[in-house]
Amino acid sequence: MPELEGLLISYCGLACQLCRAYIRGLCEGCDAHVEECAFAICASGKGLKCCLSCEDFPCELHRKGFDWESPTHGKLKWRVFSDVFLDVMASA
Repeated sequence: MPELEGLLISYCGLACQLCRAYIRGLCEGCDAHVEECAFAICASGKGLKCCLSCEDFPCELHRKGFDWESPTHGKLKWRVFSDVFLDVMASA
C-alpha cells in the first residue's frame, strides 16, 4: 500500500491532501469549522485529533451524520463514510 508522510487528516477521517475540494481551495479545512462541525467537537472533546483513532469508531454520529448549515454550501447532511466501510470497521 502507498505510504504518505505528513498527510493532513480531518477530524472526521478524510485525507485532506487527497481531497479535490481542499486542493482547489473550495474547503478551508477543519480549523475554519471546528466549533460547528459535530465530528470536530466530539473528537476534540475527547482529546483526539481524528475520529479514526477513537475506540468508539464507528459511532452513531458517523452512521447517521448530522445536519449542518454552512454559509458557503447552505443546508446539508454531513456524512462521510458508506455503511459498507463502517460495517467493515466495526467488525475489525
